[in-house]
Amino acid sequence: MALHDLLAVKRDDIMLRWKAQVQGTLVPESMPTLELIDHLPEFLGEILAALREDSGLTSIGPSPKESPSAAGHGEQRLRLGFSLDSVVREYGALRTAIVTTAIDEGVQVTFRELQVVFDSIITGVAHAVAEYTRQRDAELLRHANEHFAFVAHELRNPLASARVAFELLKQMGQFPPAGHAVRALERGLQQSSELVDQTLKLARVTSGIDLRREWTTLKTLLEDAGVLALPEAESKGVELRLSVETEEKVNLDQRLVRSALSNLVRNGVKYTPSGGVVQVRAQIANGRAVLEVEDCCGGLPAGKVEEAFAPFVRLDNQQSGFGLGLAIAKQAVDAHGGSIRIQNLPGKGCVFVLELPVAEEERSSAKGSTS
Repeated sequence: MALHDLLAVKRDDIMLRWKAQVQGTLVPESMPTLELIDHLPEFLGEILAALREDSGLTSIGPSPKESPSAAGHGEQRLRLGFSLDSVVREYGALRTAIVTTAIDEGVQVTFRELQVVFDSIITGVAHAVAEYTRQRDAELLRHANEHFAFVAHELRNPLASARVAFELLKQMGQFPPAGHAVRALERGLQQSSELVDQTLKLARVTSGIDLRREWTTLKTLLEDAGVLALPEAESKGVELRLSVETEEKVNLDQRLVRSALSNLVRNGVKYTPSGGVVQVRAQIANGRAVLEVEDCCGGLPAGKVEEAFAPFVRLDNQQSGFGLGLAIAKQAVDAHGGSIRIQNLPGKGCVFVLELPVAEEERSSAKGSTS
């Protein structure tokens, strides 16, 4: 009898052996059987399929690459409060149960069959651990964002009241118009308000919220971003140039994309010296909306490209601000399943490139609706 034949007829016995090994050791004795075994019978089926597929070969073939059941098992174990160590050891116990069942049944297991089983176990562990950690990290991020959002909301109202009171006192002539303390207070209130607003934006974007897609055009998105950045550009003497190569409609979350693009454009204006140009371009290529923001910042210092999208990282140490703009842009793009990257142009500037997937069928329907 081959090992795959044994697994086909003794699957229940193998699961009973596995259960005896883990219950009361890796898992509580009182855990219901249905919750305990979870996806593992399906995983045994994957091992059986791998053995059958491999049985006609004469050399060691490639190990399995995917294990959907193990990924589901990892997620379920996280929800039940298992430690990561316990998840890994469960798969070791399953390997032991397979081997000992074969020995007890007098089945001669070949080296090749053992290799297939071990490769399958390793794949299962990898997928279970990957999904466990992915879900765990997402949960930690969600809790952190909820905490940040709560703190920001608590600060927002008193800060708004303080700014209103400050403006009223200025209008009443209660402060010397050119006093250093007055300017410092005004700047501090403004920066505190910006930090609160940026924190709220970052928390909303990274909390796993559902996208609210709407039909719009890239031209509309670019013009909105330009309007928001224009006052600062004019005050600095920076020229804004907008270029759109298509009138096609796209189905995106306008709020998130507008926030991402606005942050990049304002960031470009911020780092471009007087007399410089910030160019904003948009097109649709290969089923993706491509948005580019090119500035004249002089290029990024060594090491800044890799960390530019991390929260609270600024591109240099001279500018004011809190370094959340690029992080917000990245999270907004990630929420769409897109990507963002930097093309560094040393001595000249940077090009920030956003790519957002646009389904061909959606584009076709949009064309039809506007014809």
